[in-house]
Amino acid sequence: MKFFLPKQLIFFDLLRQLNNYSKEIALLFEKFVASFEDFEKYSQQAKEIEHKADTKTHEIINKLNKTFITPFDREDIYLLTHELDDIVDLIENVIHNIDLYQIRKKKSAIDKFAKLITEASVSLGKLIDNLQEQKYTPYFNELMINLHDLEDQGDLVFQEAISRLFKEEKDPILVIKWKEILENLEMTMDKYQRVSDVIEGIIVKSG
Repeated sequence: MKFFLPKQLIFFDLLRQLNNYSKEIALLFEKFVASFEDFEKYSQQAKEIEHKADTKTHEIINKLNKTFITPFDREDIYLLTHELDDIVDLIENVIHNIDLYQIRKKKSAIDKFAKLITEASVSLGKLIDNLQEQKYTPYFNELMINLHDLEDQGDLVFQEAISRLFKEEKDPILVIKWKEILENLEMTMDKYQRVSDVIEGIIVKSG
C-alpha cells in the first residue's frame, strides 16, 4: 500500500472533508438538543450542512469514477463515502422532523442520544484521521471497541425509549412521530458502527 502515486492519496483528504460535515452536524445536534428552541433556524442550518455533504459525496464519486488506481478498493471508497453521507442525512432528518412535527417538549432519550452521537463523532473522526496509516494498532482497536460500545448503548436507549413511549404516550399521532425520530437516532448509531466496520475491513485487507 505504500507504492501508490501521491496524487491518489487525495481520497484520504476527501474522506476527511466529508467526515467534517458529519462532525459539524453532530455538534449542531448537540447544541440543538441543549437549547431545544429556534427549531426552524436549526433545521435550516442542518439542511445546509446536508447539502454540502451531498456535494462532497458527489465529488468523491466523480473522482473515483475517473481514477484508475485507488489507495484501497474502490468498492470500499464508494461504501465508506455513502455511509458517512448517511450519518449526515439521518441527523438532518431528525432535526427537520422535530421542527416539521412541531415537537416542543423533548424526551430524555434525545439528550442521551445527543451525548452518544457526540462521543461517536469524536471517535469516528480519529479513525478517519488515522485511515491513511492503514495499520491495525492498539489505538485503532480501542477506537473500534468504543464505537461498538456506543452503538450498544444506543440500542439500550432506543429500547427503553420505545417501551416508555408506548406505555406513557396517549396521543397516537405523537407515538408515530416520536417512533420515527427515535428510529432515526438508533439508525444513526448503527451507521457509526457500520462505518467503523468498513474502515476495519480496509485496514485488515491492507495488512
